[in-house]
Amino acid sequence: MTSQSAALSFGAAPLLDSPVSYRPGADETSLNLVISASYRHVFGNTMPMESERLGTAESQLRNGTLTVREFVRALAKSAFYSSRFYEAVTPHRSVELAIKHLLGRPPIDEAEVGRHVARIASDGFEAHIDALIDSEEYSSAFGDNTAPHVRSWNSPPGAPQSSFNRIAALEQNFSGSDSSKGSGSPLLANLAKGEPITIRVPSHVYRAQATGGSRGSSQNQRGFGAVRRATSDGGDSVPLRGDSYVNFGVGQRRQEVFERCPGDGPDQIQALIRATYRQVMGNPHLMESERVLTAESKYAEGVLSTREFVRALACSVEYRRRFFESSAPFRFVELNFKHLLGRAPNSQAEISEHIQRLAHQGYEAEISSYLDGPEYQEYFGENTVAFARIQSESGRSQISFNRRLALTEGYSSSDTVRSSSTLVNSLAANTLPAGWGNTTVRINRNGAFSGSVEATTKRFRIVVQAQPAGGRQRTANASYLVSGKDMTSQLSYIHRRGGRITSITEVA
Repeated sequence: MTSQSAALSFGAAPLLDSPVSYRPGADETSLNLVISASYRHVFGNTMPMESERLGTAESQLRNGTLTVREFVRALAKSAFYSSRFYEAVTPHRSVELAIKHLLGRPPIDEAEVGRHVARIASDGFEAHIDALIDSEEYSSAFGDNTAPHVRSWNSPPGAPQSSFNRIAALEQNFSGSDSSKGSGSPLLANLAKGEPITIRVPSHVYRAQATGGSRGSSQNQRGFGAVRRATSDGGDSVPLRGDSYVNFGVGQRRQEVFERCPGDGPDQIQALIRATYRQVMGNPHLMESERVLTAESKYAEGVLSTREFVRALACSVEYRRRFFESSAPFRFVELNFKHLLGRAPNSQAEISEHIQRLAHQGYEAEISSYLDGPEYQEYFGENTVAFARIQSESGRSQISFNRRLALTEGYSSSDTVRSSSTLVNSLAANTLPAGWGNTTVRINRNGAFSGSVEATTKRFRIVVQAQPAGGRQRTANASYLVSGKDMTSQLSYIHRRGGRITSITEVA
């Protein structure tokens, strides 16, 4: 089989035969073609809606202010690209997709991936994009006026033969998009171990063997390596939602930060107040009578800094009632770490120190020990609301990543649901938290194995019928096992993906 005939099977022929270029002053048709080709290739065949297109960059390209290279740079640095190919995937997957989208080839080896991952960690994602687009390779392959395209189908000079198989593993088929192929890397084992990689023909593609035979022949079906699903119900490993706590990718490098700045108006102040309540009170639903209105007024008037407003909430009657009076001491301290420092405790000794302070010096001394310490000042200062510090930081052990996620049950959960400690055994034995031996599975899926009288801890099976527009499928083909507290987010996820729910049943 020649490289070009294989490329035709994967739909790469148009860009292989005629790369799309545009120079200022060319006709409108050429301009539209290069815009379309740039979107298609850089966004991994994931076409944006009209509201998601980069209208300003398109106008600048039309006016001659931007070259095609700079237009590609704008696409790769856009929120659309970042949300799909940086925040929602693993670091290895993010790098291999960026190399594919911007250089038109797969990674050469694991060392190349490692260099780019290190650059992202030290200089940021945009510096990584600049390094690819400003490289000599990009200039040689595409220059300033040609849209990037896949270059590995015909094995260009200097490229290893394995690049053909690797680009086939990344492409899979012409109609699929890179954002729908999961967050994990298909090349990780191949690059890390130097193992050979074979082309997996998509299961819906039929190709007769050279010796012929009928389509229904079991020999033929085995011959082209049809992909079989391990289970008929879709399994229970589908992410509940597209947040940073599901895929555990590089999305943790970007936290939502709320900081008070001079000149903030009433709307900004109210947003800061809501963010502070959500962080300090553990994602609660508060009645009007439960709010600390005096502290709110002082904060809005500028009498209190953000740090002092946090102190007022943590010392309030409501915080004390929710997390001190109704929880075990170990649970109270671990929640203080989460709410006030944005992390999990690092050791049993750290927990013991705070429990002793609570016993000997009192409640307010325990709260102040977090807010008046150097760690709080270093990360939040006087004006920033505390946030979840999930990213592994210098000096923190890797296990702290798992512990922080064990305390984070999801956007729909509340810290008041649980009164016993989540991390007592993990810290005492210096082991992974229960249910986090494998960080690709949500803790609530490991824990929801028995019936419960409480609605938030019951587990339910949702059976879904996939029904894309124009499809003929009528039978249910996926099911999800979820706890009650995640029901709303799971239903939202299903509806966004176009699924139709056929039944919801409680699992005893």
